[in-house]
Amino acid sequence: MKRGLLSPKTSRVFRLSVLLLAGLLFAAFVSPLRSANNNNNSNRNSNRSNNNSNRSSRSGSYGSGGGYGDYDDFEIRDFYRWGYRSAVGGFSIDAENVIRTAPAEESALLAERVRMLLAEIPAGLDTPSPMRKISLRRLSGEIRSCLANNRPIPDAVLFLGGLTGIDYIAAVPEEHDIYIAGPAEGWTVSETGEIIGKETGKPVYRLEDLLTILRAWNADVPEVITCSIDPTQEGIAAVAALGAAATDQQREEAMGLMNVTFSGIPAESRVASVLAAADYRLKTISLGYEPVPVKNFPSYFETIKASNTSSYGQRFWISPEYKTLSHSTGSLTWKLSDTGVQTLTEREHLAADGTRKAAGKKDLQALRWAANMSQRYDEVAEVIPVFAEAKNCMNLALCVAVIYAKHLPEKAGLSLDTLTGEEVFPASPVPAPAKVSGFSLSRRIGGKGTVSVTGGIEINPWETVQNGTSLDAGLDSLTIAFGGENWYAD
Repeated sequence: MKRGLLSPKTSRVFRLSVLLLAGLLFAAFVSPLRSANNNNNSNRNSNRSNNNSNRSSRSGSYGSGGGYGDYDDFEIRDFYRWGYRSAVGGFSIDAENVIRTAPAEESALLAERVRMLLAEIPAGLDTPSPMRKISLRRLSGEIRSCLANNRPIPDAVLFLGGLTGIDYIAAVPEEHDIYIAGPAEGWTVSETGEIIGKETGKPVYRLEDLLTILRAWNADVPEVITCSIDPTQEGIAAVAALGAAATDQQREEAMGLMNVTFSGIPAESRVASVLAAADYRLKTISLGYEPVPVKNFPSYFETIKASNTSSYGQRFWISPEYKTLSHSTGSLTWKLSDTGVQTLTEREHLAADGTRKAAGKKDLQALRWAANMSQRYDEVAEVIPVFAEAKNCMNLALCVAVIYAKHLPEKAGLSLDTLTGEEVFPASPVPAPAKVSGFSLSRRIGGKGTVSVTGGIEINPWETVQNGTSLDAGLDSLTIAFGGENWYAD
């Protein structure tokens, strides 16, 4: 579906309509005039002026990838670019950086908007492939071309050719290249606005997420990626002072907002938004605020709601369980096995002064719930896609760890400067997730008190990459051939 340039008059009307709708629905997501972006306004205006003088050379879809370069209006293009970001797990982030559940109507409107702006999929990428190869050298070249010619990055590049998994990583010295390869398919838009595979419904991998982790771990001592949602000490103390007879509204006001913190990645990155949304969902389903549409999957709260236990805190957090990581004789080709995701738990003691520490007690019901969540993670991820998105981030982290720890760029003679530079996805207009409503992660139990759930997500593939590898001589004969001139091949 090709789109021609809008006339100036139509463009202005369309722009005003879009911005009005965007302002009503997504406030902080789409306004290019947000105070956080004031420093970018002069550059944007300059770019718009330069772009206007070259409109005639940019009409219609460009290249085979299409994309939002068809629009001459930068406000519309900015929303289109970052509108994908806003569709994360059915949540939105308001102007105060608070994570909130997006109403179904809002998610549906967002999905329709993204669907309307999505470019036509190139014919070569719309067919399912058991192993699609992505050339990092050619991908870098495609991105450099977009930057040099002031063209937005095509959808096909943003969605990494429709990859839904990564099975192999290969350094190819004779090509000065690194290939990543895995199953892929054409993509579409889910009912809530996520970009998913047409065949499997799995979220596709994202260029932005790959680049975020490549940049974050382009360091001598990479930092473990974490996300954590935690109450403030003042909030815990205030709730404790109320006593067990306090109403839900009183507890909510006393607790205030909980903090969302990250390590290892920028808080404004899409990876951070995915992890925060997944962590929040982990809490809400464990407390039974959100039922999981999976047979025989009770919440943790359901198993303890008749308890007379006094107020306490329970931590649940998820972490990847990386399995076999095998390599060829020369350690140029690597095979990744499917990543498991484990849910861990421990009891916390919440003191009257608001301090928290491990209680040293084991909660049998919590252990059972965590084990069930671990065993059925993929099943839950099918109906709550943000868990699948989080697993994609975990797999990308393993991929990047292999690339750096095994010195594949040096072995291949490939520079990753374009992918690790700041020119692509430089600054997000989307607010970084920073706060969560405290009441949403707490529930009254029995007649004595409440239970609150905290925890987080931790992604650390380094131990596996350093010490969990094995030789597979069969990989010596594996040929990941790359034909054609595109940055992808089947």
